[in-house]
This record gives sequence, structure tokens and C-alpha cells, in this order.
Amino acid sequence: MPRVLLTIEFLGTRYAGWQRQENALAVQQVVEEALATICKEHVVIHSSGRTDSGVHALGMRAHADIPYEIPDRGLILGMNARLPHDVRIRAVERVADDFHARFSAKRKTYLYQIWNDAVANPFFDPTHAHVPRSLDVDRMRDAAQALVGRHDFRSFSIPEPEVSSTVRTIERAEVTAKPQRVQFRVTADGFIRYQVRRMAGILIQVGIGVQPVKAVADALEPLFAESRWTADARGLVLESVEYV
Repeated sequence: MPRVLLTIEFLGTRYAGWQRQENALAVQQVVEEALATICKEHVVIHSSGRTDSGVHALGMRAHADIPYEIPDRGLILGMNARLPHDVRIRAVERVADDFHARFSAKRKTYLYQIWNDAVANPFFDPTHAHVPRSLDVDRMRDAAQALVGRHDFRSFSIPEPEVSSTVRTIERAEVTAKPQRVQFRVTADGFIRYQVRRMAGILIQVGIGVQPVKAVADALEPLFAESRWTADARGLVLESVEYV
């Protein structure tokens, strides 16, 4: 039974996140349904992780054991013909039987996108958070450097995270700017729930001058209760998942 690794791209606007749910439409559901019509049976897809409602992906990775040989190109074309317009299979790779999309992952990169203008842009609105107040990108860039390294990110998650440890290692945290657009890109060995949105949220607070530059470093202190600024889900994109 061949094990394949899918690279999946989706616009998360109308989905309740990646993971299949009983009372809402999820990306996993539509991908599994498309695969089932090809394989003539239900095939469970195991992803590299979850995404929240409204979050997008350029490089979600997920593996599946398909019941018989299907050429890679045929699988891509067949699934895309059956998927809704806002979900696409970008690539298919053959992987070892012991490969797991989640547990084999070495690092992930998320991109947070901000439309920084007094007036929202209807073309960027689905994939960018709108911040009408001017952002000081230099302050945001300086503050973001406190995130780099190995830290306990408990204050950037939910009160009782569903993980054994909230310690993660961030390799890079970069803030860049284009006309009317600000981007925050972060790469780590993994992330906990709400972590990236809350990192983006506190950086926005620094950028508009509500919080000092040291607010990010302060939020990493053991006695800090919670980083309360959760940025809009629409601005978040899972950019890539790497295995080597």
C-alpha cells in the first residue's frame, strides 16, 4: 500500500480549520472526500498539524496510504478535479512506510500578513489582517528578535495547552515591509495553539505604540500571565513544512 505525501494549498476563509469536525466544514473533510472518489474507499489523511478556522496554507503537508498504485500526476489532476476551487494539491511525493507528516517534521514556517492603510483593500482582505493605524516596522523588527531561540511560549497559547511541553525553538522571526503591507515570518521546530497569532498580535501592539519594544521579551518571562493580543486569523498562512 503506497504511502504518499501531499502538499496542499488552501484559502481557509470558509473552513473551520484543517481538522475534520462534526458540525462544520473542514479542509481535511473535502480532501478526504476527493481522495475517496478516486480510491473508491475512505482513506484517512494525516496532516503535519492543525490550522485554526480562517487560517490559510501554501504548504500544508499530509500523508495517506492509498490502496493501489496511482501515478503522481494522475493523483494530482484527479484530486484537483474533485476539490473545491479554494483547495489544491500542489505536489505528491512517495515516502517510506514509517514516515509521518506530523512526527517527521523538522521545522515549520508561518507568514502573518497585514494590510496597513487607513482603508481596507477588498482584494487583500481575505488574506490580510487590516490595521488602519500606522505601524512602526523598525520597532516591530527589534521586538521580534526576543522571540528567537529556545523559550517557553506558554503565555502565547491557551490557558491549558493540549501539549506535553510549551517549549519551542524559533530559528528566525523577521518583519518586513512593502507599500501598505507588513509581513511577519517565523520559523520554528513547532508551534503551539494560537502562538503565531499571539506573537503577531503583540508585535502589532508594539508597532502602533501601545506596547513598548520590550513587551515581547516581557511576555516570555515565567511570571507573565498571558499574551492577550490575538491577531486576526485571516492574516495567517502556513507557508511550509520541512522534513530535512
